Amino acid sequence: MRDGSWKFSLVCGLLSCSILSCTAQRAPAPAASPPPLVHPEAASAPAVAQLIASPRGSATAPAPEPEATPSYPEGAVDDQPDDSEPGFSLALGELSDGDLERLLADDPQALGGLSIGGPSSGVLVGGERMPEDGEWKLVDPARAYGTRETCDFLAHAIHKVNRELPGGHPLYIGHISARSGGHLNPHKSHQAGRDVDISFYYQGEDAARWYKRGTADNLDLPRTWSFVRALISETDVEMILIDHSIQKLLYDYAQSIGEDQTWLDNVFHGQAGKQRALILHAPGHATHIHIRFYNPIAQEAARRLYPKLIASGKINPPAQYVSYVAKKGDTLIKLAKRFNTTVKAIKQANGLRGTLIRAKVTYKIPKQSGVSLPPRPRIPERRVPPAPDKRDAAGTEAKQRATSAAQEPIQRSL
Repeated sequence: MRDGSWKFSLVCGLLSCSILSCTAQRAPAPAASPPPLVHPEAASAPAVAQLIASPRGSATAPAPEPEATPSYPEGAVDDQPDDSEPGFSLALGELSDGDLERLLADDPQALGGLSIGGPSSGVLVGGERMPEDGEWKLVDPARAYGTRETCDFLAHAIHKVNRELPGGHPLYIGHISARSGGHLNPHKSHQAGRDVDISFYYQGEDAARWYKRGTADNLDLPRTWSFVRALISETDVEMILIDHSIQKLLYDYAQSIGEDQTWLDNVFHGQAGKQRALILHAPGHATHIHIRFYNPIAQEAARRLYPKLIASGKINPPAQYVSYVAKKGDTLIKLAKRFNTTVKAIKQANGLRGTLIRAKVTYKIPKQSGVSLPPRPRIPERRVPPAPDKRDAAGTEAKQRATSAAQEPIQRSL
């Protein structure tokens, strides 16, 4: 990989292998899944190079910036701690930092995007817009940019639902990130190409619309659960935010079809002192699902390329934020002077339209002090459920009945 033909061998001599299939080996797959490949840490250099550079034709062409759409109500935010669980660290095989730097300079698209920093204080370099597809609709295309891993994980889970339960309506995909990441109003996260807002499945296309509150009467539980299940077992999902009321509906439905009780309790409730739940509650998530993915390639490549990106001026150091509880007499001008920032930056960080701030309210104050080198990402093992053939007969029959009932409104609409 040191001679002049390294790039040709890297990009042109590749087999067709997606990020999704190359990372699926970290947990045992159900019997129906394709056989896994070797662990990335044990992969040969050509295999890892292939993993990084394999093209994904549907999302590689640069897209013009469409006009923004009023896709979110005022004040809707996704505020969740940027914590993570311990897991294995991904090393990009025998690719040297110099190899990655040459790839960044000569063919950055092959990297599939770099997710730099945290979801609430990060940027996105070389992101791709989620491609158009008949199985989903982009609510706000100008803010639907992510890493290739994020786009591939999301597409895989949606396609899985439509293979298992054909006939459902397209899902609505809301915000992922802006083209270059960074702050995205009205969110506190969605900054590094790894967060996605997406709709539930509803009972019939006539009932489906973006940001519609989910209830027992309008949700298509078989398809929504199939989607969540695919995210958990077949992608590197970090967390899924869903309102408590809808979590209960999904949990009860999953029980009714015979899902393993221990596995269900693990993903919904976690294990005290060992693992947190994957499905978490957050206010405002009865209208949509918020997904955050781990990006093994995009995060590790970003970590190793970060000094080069800063030195070359390709990115500015992402802003650090401090929390400040406003006091009586505070103004944005006073806060900007105190924290050596600007009124505009404070307004942007908090989604403020005007200059009024209120006492006893906590505000995010951006501080342009730079960020340290991102830590090596640690990706937990996937929580794969027991194989479907372990479900009892009653569970299988319940699933068939629920599936038929959910498809009935769609059949009538045809």
